[in-house]
Amino acid sequence: MRESDFMEERYRWNILVLTYISMLAFAFVFQAIPPILSLIIQELHISHTQAGLLMGLFALPGIFLSIPGGILFDRYGTKKIAIFCFILMIIGTIIVIFGGTFLLLAIGRIISGVGALILAIGLPQFLSQWFKGKELGIAMGIYNTAMPLGTIISFITLGWLGKNLGWQASVSVSGILTFVALIAFLLFYKPVPAITGKPFSEKRVGLGNFKEEGISIWLVGIAWMWFNASIISFTTFGPDFFIADKGFSIEFAGFLASFVMWGSLIFSPVVGYLIDKIGFKEVLIAMGGLALGVLMFFIPYATTLLIFLMALIGVSVALVPAPVFSLPSDIMKPQNLGFGFGVISTCLSIGMVVGPYLIGLIRDWTGSYNMSFGVMAGFALCVTITMLILRFSAFSKVNRES
Repeated sequence: MRESDFMEERYRWNILVLTYISMLAFAFVFQAIPPILSLIIQELHISHTQAGLLMGLFALPGIFLSIPGGILFDRYGTKKIAIFCFILMIIGTIIVIFGGTFLLLAIGRIISGVGALILAIGLPQFLSQWFKGKELGIAMGIYNTAMPLGTIISFITLGWLGKNLGWQASVSVSGILTFVALIAFLLFYKPVPAITGKPFSEKRVGLGNFKEEGISIWLVGIAWMWFNASIISFTTFGPDFFIADKGFSIEFAGFLASFVMWGSLIFSPVVGYLIDKIGFKEVLIAMGGLALGVLMFFIPYATTLLIFLMALIGVSVALVPAPVFSLPSDIMKPQNLGFGFGVISTCLSIGMVVGPYLIGLIRDWTGSYNMSFGVMAGFALCVTITMLILRFSAFSKVNRES
């Protein structure tokens, strides 16, 4: 191996650290609101519907920018677009910090969301260009722990910080971390080494993809939409529910709500190993949706077993993401994978927008969270229904081709 090749082999682990820090910044900016939601509601006198919109508006740009965002990374390169995304995230966060009204907070969240969601499309793409073969699985496995880790840390720390120093201080942490990620990108970014082989196909994505790939990738995306509508709704309103309905402190409420991410942090590598060994990706996703739906329904009624219930939810959540992100390579042709991940990202954004808004609306309408948790459970059960449809159609197709 040439010395230059050896240096490139080593430097790609630096790239993994760089993308990991960037994804941590994404997690903190996205999850900066839920741990301090009760404080914002009290200080700004906003409704739970408006509070849900603060999460939904963050994801709104992703509905329209997911596929174009991937094209921007291809055309202008990772460094330029990533730096632009970091700047947008910082500007949006500053507006939220100094905004004293719901309108200003909403504007800040939209601007942050534009930068964060485009960045989240480019990071795994950039990482996959540096890694090949089996090491790509290892790299992606590590990378995919950034979101749950950032969520856990934000839920455990930002509530306490907001209670003692004001909710603006909590939001400031996300801005500082984004600035650190920006500086790291400026200092340590390195373009992907030139490789030999077949050039990337620039085949235009259009209606032909619908005919070639059928509805399978859309079913995967829809299942991911239902899953995130449930989970993001819970992480948005879970802390407020634990404070208002259960009487817990803001610190313990954030700790309990973070349990949904502990499972992904701990068990995602195990799930990845399972799908490599036994397959049945649709079945695992369906099982996760079913377990999540049943467990979510009982949260308002749980008392002494609440921590145990939250731990089980964390395990059920871990069954879904890894199979979802491995299914496109089974369904799509290689030249259409970018389009497939764009579909999944678009559906993710729809779930993130609609879920929290609808749950907040129901909370305001009923005056309690009981029906809200019922709807969250219904979202999760729709994951199972969607995956059973996909499994049935895929199984039938296999039988026809065999």
